[in-house]
Amino acid sequence: MASSRKWAPEKVEVKMNLFPMERIRRIVRSEDSDLRISNDAVFLVNKATEKFLEKFCEEAYTSSVKDRKKSIAYTHLSSVVSKQKRYDFLSDFVPETVKGKDALAERKLVKPEAA
Repeated sequence: MASSRKWAPEKVEVKMNLFPMERIRRIVRSEDSDLRISNDAVFLVNKATEKFLEKFCEEAYTSSVKDRKKSIAYTHLSSVVSKQKRYDFLSDFVPETVKGKDALAERKLVKPEAA
């Protein structure tokens, strides 16, 4: 006995954004609470952020492959930041690791002597 009922395909929600739109809007508004930002602008910031992170992670992955590692570590991220000019703006946030004794030695060289 065949059923005459037609089955509709299940609705699959396709997520167009990697990051929550409202969170991006909140971050933008944190600079200026009176700022009005359109949904299109928030969408474009979302997509630009996705593309930036994809490229950054691809380059970090390439660095990890060169080191014959199976996963990305902080050293791979920091080497990308230090070697690629386009990531100079991240140099304060993702600096290369420095051993403690080297940092102390450098600090002594930079520190002016008190009179």
